[in-house]
Amino acid sequence: MKNLSTCCVAMLVLVAGACSGPQLDTQTFELKYLDAQTAASLIQPYIYFDRETNPGTLSTAGDMASYLITVRETPDNLAKIARVLDEYDKPAPMVQLHFQLIEADGSDTTDPAIENVESALRQLFRFRGYKLLAEAVLSGVSGSTMRQNIGGEPQYFGIETNIRDVRGTGDSGTVRFDVGLFGVTLGTVFETTANVRMGQTMVLGSTKPVRSMGTLILAVRPEVMKQ
Repeated sequence: MKNLSTCCVAMLVLVAGACSGPQLDTQTFELKYLDAQTAASLIQPYIYFDRETNPGTLSTAGDMASYLITVRETPDNLAKIARVLDEYDKPAPMVQLHFQLIEADGSDTTDPAIENVESALRQLFRFRGYKLLAEAVLSGVSGSTMRQNIGGEPQYFGIETNIRDVRGTGDSGTVRFDVGLFGVTLGTVFETTANVRMGQTMVLGSTKPVRSMGTLILAVRPEVMKQ
């Protein structure tokens, strides 16, 4: 009887331990750059909301300036969440887009201002020569829309771009953006969406001759700005 009682006590302890669930801790994370909704979507895989006993919990607080996200989970999962937030809670990369507006058949000689792109132009097109008309440098982060007026007499232009997405880092990174070339008196001249690797010069396209001008070609080179 004594041994049976001891076994029963041991079994009761085991059952009680199983029913109590894992030991949970609570930790609050301060977000500097991520918004609470994005952060929550990143860490939800590490929070067991459907655990039968001691389910994990998540709550958020804060305003547009800063966010707090509080998680109740096992110490191991909290450590994983901390690593995820440390990896992603960083300032959005600032991208610089260097545009060159080039006139085809505008010159019989090589223009040193576009020597880095002229060889590519000669592979793509069969024009007599190329001349740089204007340049524009627009900078922004993902979601930014920028516009800059360029050129001069006899025709002024505007370049407008919207940065959709920035992925990767350094030379291996890419940027996806919309861009439009507009003539002040001509309206829309050229519009497209491009995905370009950082540091790579890409010819986005060309348009038909514009009035007294030759065919217009737009080239771009994106770079990540150091912060």
